Amino acid sequence: MRYDLDFKMQVIAYYRQGHTGIATAKKFGLDKKIISRWVKQYQSGGVEAIKPKASKTKYSSEFKRNVLTVMLEQGLSQSEVALTFNISSPALISHWHKAYRLHGMSGLTSKHKGRGAMTKPVITNKPDDEKSLAELKRENAYLRAENAYLKKLDALLKAEEQADRKQGSSKR
Repeated sequence: MRYDLDFKMQVIAYYRQGHTGIATAKKFGLDKKIISRWVKQYQSGGVEAIKPKASKTKYSSEFKRNVLTVMLEQGLSQSEVALTFNISSPALISHWHKAYRLHGMSGLTSKHKGRGAMTKPVITNKPDDEKSLAELKRENAYLRAENAYLKKLDALLKAEEQADRKQGSSKR
């Protein structure tokens, strides 16, 4: 769940007035760990560190490698490294570390999510005898799909007309 900046500032102010993490958690209905993280983020980076991000931050593979290197060389925890590099979620570092162990640097590169765009096959205007076998196969597959689509469309239109005729004759 995302919390706005004003709410986070209220929680931090309440905690800094001398209330314990447990008391603050009860008052605001939060987990003690969240309060601890916000307080540490605020102490290390001020208001900027606790501001909700407008969009998902994208980290380069080089940045991820640098974060992991610092964590491993200095023996820091994920939370400490997250504070050092102003990363909102220490769990991200865990994911990066696992991906790096399994796949090396390629595990740290961002993967494209979602389906690729549908591309229309390129049908050239060359005469058929000049087309390669691959071009002919691509064109043939495209024309088959187009033909099947048109047949289904025609069948739907005919079924719709028949339904309209039946409704028209039953109203009389």
